Amino acid sequence: MTDGGAPTARILSIGTEILFGETVDTNAAHLAGELARLGLELREVRQLPDDRARIAEAFRDALAAVEVVIATGGLGPTHDDVTREGLADALGEELTPDSALVERQLQRFGGRDRMPESNLRQALRIPSAQPVENPIGSAPGWWAEGGGGVAVLMPGVPSEMRRMWAEQVVPRLEARFALAPLRTRTVKTFGIGESAVVDLVGDLLAAPGPQVEAGIYARDDGVHLRFSTRGDPAALREPTTRALALLGDNVYGTDADTLPAVALRSLATASCATLASVESGTDGALLTILSGHAPVAGEARFIGGLLVLDGGPQQPPPAADAVLRVRLSMPGSLGRSRVGVALEAASHGFAEREVRIHGSGPQRLRRAAFAALDAVRRVLPLPGSG
Repeated sequence: MTDGGAPTARILSIGTEILFGETVDTNAAHLAGELARLGLELREVRQLPDDRARIAEAFRDALAAVEVVIATGGLGPTHDDVTREGLADALGEELTPDSALVERQLQRFGGRDRMPESNLRQALRIPSAQPVENPIGSAPGWWAEGGGGVAVLMPGVPSEMRRMWAEQVVPRLEARFALAPLRTRTVKTFGIGESAVVDLVGDLLAAPGPQVEAGIYARDDGVHLRFSTRGDPAALREPTTRALALLGDNVYGTDADTLPAVALRSLATASCATLASVESGTDGALLTILSGHAPVAGEARFIGGLLVLDGGPQQPPPAADAVLRVRLSMPGSLGRSRVGVALEAASHGFAEREVRIHGSGPQRLRRAAFAALDAVRRVLPLPGSG
């Protein structure tokens, strides 16, 4: 247990394909956020190959160090799916067929004649493990208690893992442990660097308040300042208010706010119901961000964009109340790039603004697109904003 009483956890991501870089370990990222939300303290994430001995050793180490071990992957029917065997070895227990799991597999495949013999491996269980239902896959999970802790086994397929986690594992964790969920408030800025944010709010970061922790994170959509507590969420009110005052108009939103949403709300406030875009030098980064944004009431609607190759004709965009034009120049000294931004609307607009950004590759392109959206919200501020 931690000093604050939060149960501790470790994630084991199992699969040689992860170590080879063939598969991105999105499961661990998702689970890390979920554990924090629930009130478990994640101590470590380990990536392991499909090696029975190494998996067994990892389970033994984890069960001795933390209270909850969550493993994903290695529950398939093939010879290299050995997560079950690894945990069985770690706990000194024998795998035997579970009649209920065998029947489930037979029903899933429509009878023994149609089921590959290898799928019977997924019906094996150790005495200390309870099966965890997998409604959309052939691999059941496990909930096992032994070795001083709880071990949870889930499939590596993200859709199967996420559903099993939400429907089966979370309720068991909440029933098994006294959890204090992590409460957070996030202040989001753009147009100011991480070091500049620290200069403005350094004292607040060092002492955000009783039972409150603070962190700062540089992302493509700006620098985020996060306050968190496992105590009374009202304790987050004062540091959040102070951060908003200290950072001023560098703040574009809090918590779930995004730059696309803020820009589109600003346009709607300025009586622009629709938006189109024209961009060059960005490889379509702005188009990708805007087309991936899920619109909600009170926002201008993005109706399409045009990607112009360097030197290509500036064809007219789709008819729209507002047109956002973006041009990204080649990097200059110290990796700086220049972003030219122009907003054209019937009753609103501004001459081309030039914004300097840092970065390279896809990161530079995404930052250029976010810089354009930030320019929109700055020239068309929402009512009551700074």
